[in-house]
Amino acid sequence: MSEKKYDTPRPTITAEIRRAVEVESGHSCAIKGCNEHTYLEIHHIDHNRENNTLDNLILLCDKHHKMAHANVIDRKALKEYKKLLIASYDSLLLERFDQLEELLKNDSKVSQPELKQAEKQPINENIKKLAPKRHEILYFALTHVAIAYYEKEQNIYFEHQVEFVHGTDRLLLDAIRQDDDLEVDLIIDVHYFRKSYMDAPVYTSWLEKKIELYELLTGRKAKGILLIITGKSMNIPLTKEGIDSCTRDIDLKVYSCKEIGFHPGAVSAAMFASNLKEVNKTE
Repeated sequence: MSEKKYDTPRPTITAEIRRAVEVESGHSCAIKGCNEHTYLEIHHIDHNRENNTLDNLILLCDKHHKMAHANVIDRKALKEYKKLLIASYDSLLLERFDQLEELLKNDSKVSQPELKQAEKQPINENIKKLAPKRHEILYFALTHVAIAYYEKEQNIYFEHQVEFVHGTDRLLLDAIRQDDDLEVDLIIDVHYFRKSYMDAPVYTSWLEKKIELYELLTGRKAKGILLIITGKSMNIPLTKEGIDSCTRDIDLKVYSCKEIGFHPGAVSAAMFASNLKEVNKTE
């Protein structure tokens, strides 16, 4: 079957689509066993250069690209290679999500306050009272106040609370700056150290894995900003040790609650109620 003839210029493949095609094949030729990673070209499986959808594009080396246009590698074969790529990519993503989940399984940090049935309910059974835990709200607020403080200090602004979803898996980032005018994207990961015993090198490992997964999902390069908030000014040698030993480009920024102008205070609603009782007694 001859290829379609065109009278108009070739439509441009967007940078996002091109990047997705390259990431899907691991920046090498999609033909199984080839492994060529230089002189790569994007090929239209249906030979229609106007169809720039992801499922119609495949990355081929110069040799296999010529074979595809000569129909030595036909469209059915290319579609099968495409299926193998998708399956391999999905498997790699699942592996990386599992690794991140394993790393974060002991992380008590609250990323998103969740509405739950409150302990004290209305007498009317047809009415339900829902409320997140007090500490979840306070830590969530602290996270984004800290990010806003960093934004003003650096004069650069971020998307807050960004989530990437792949099937049933999700990557939740405290903040991100995706900007083609920057050399790399910026990912902020925030942690609150109430006490000095929370200082540990593990926070860098968590951020490293998030960056790795982000790059795999998007095909974009990124660096990390580990933003640590302390209840009061304190030394965090173990966290700094983690930064020094990591293989990723990660900056460490430390603020005290006083510095950013917000302190979560008591995390227990019961403590708050007790405080009110004490006030009433003294009146």
